[in-house]
Order: sequence, then C-alpha cells, then structure tokens
Amino acid sequence: MRGAMELEPELLLQEARESVEAAQSYRRELGHRLEGLREARRQIKESASQTRDVLKQHFNDLKGTLGKLLDERLVTLLQEVDTIEQETIKPLDDCQKLIEHGVNTAEDLVREGEIAMLDGVGEENEKLWSFTKKASHIQLDRWMTTLQPKIIGSSFVNLLQIILRMYMWVLKLNS
Repeated sequence: MRGAMELEPELLLQEARESVEAAQSYRRELGHRLEGLREARRQIKESASQTRDVLKQHFNDLKGTLGKLLDERLVTLLQEVDTIEQETIKPLDDCQKLIEHGVNTAEDLVREGEIAMLDGVGEENEKLWSFTKKASHIQLDRWMTTLQPKIIGSSFVNLLQIILRMYMWVLKLNS
C-alpha cells in the first residue's frame, strides 16, 4: 500500500502540473481572445469615428449646396416680384403723369379765366373769347384723359399675395 500511496502523491503532483499547464494554456488562449476583442473594439471605434466625420462632411456639403440653391431661388423670386411690381406700377405712373398734366392745365385755365373775367366785357372781349375757346379745347383734352390707362386695383395686389402664399405652401410640402 505504501507504493500506491507514494504513487498517489506523484500522481497528484503530475495531475496538479497538468492542471496548471492546462490553466496556463487556457489563460494564454483567453489572453489572445481578449487581445482580439480589444483590437475589434478599437477597429469599431475607429470606423465609427471615421463614419461620423464622413457624415458630418457630407451634410455640411449638402447644407452648402442647398443654401446656394435656396439663395439662387430667392434671388429669382425677388427678381420676379420686382418685375411684377414695375409692370404694375408703370400704368399708375402713366396715369399720374396724365392727372398731374390735367391739374397743371386746370390751374393755368383757372388763372387765365379769372384774369379774363376781371377784365370784363368790352375792349378786352378778345381775352374772354380766347379763354372760352381755350377752355373748350381743354374740355376735349379732359375727355381724352378718360382714355387713360387702367389703374391696377387692389385685386391684383391680392393676387400677388395669394401667389406668394401658394408658393410658401408648396415649399412646406416639399420640406
């Protein structure tokens, strides 16, 4: 029995050595796996960081392009509004010139008429005759001014506002 007992400690020692070696091997294997996990984590973090940078750059480029397109569209729309404004104000300007001319002519006629009436009838009959002749011509001019350009009413201005609102509504739908 003594031989079996002596073997036993040696077997126990051998078994212990094998267990230690197996544990060391397992530790090395887990260490390699841990290194692999660390490397994978590093690669994922690096890839995510690069992806974030690319996305940020891409969206900044898009913002720049979109901003330029919006600025160009704004300039175009403002030019269209300016053109519409000029086209609709021109008849008003023409009408104003005709009215101002009529006012000036009427003021001249009033002055001449008052002077002719003050001079009265008699030798200065010529002034009254000249005045009434001129006044009848001015009446004809007055009739001609009724053919003046049509004045743009508020309905056209309202139309511009409706067009603007519709455009803004379309922009909201597209965004």
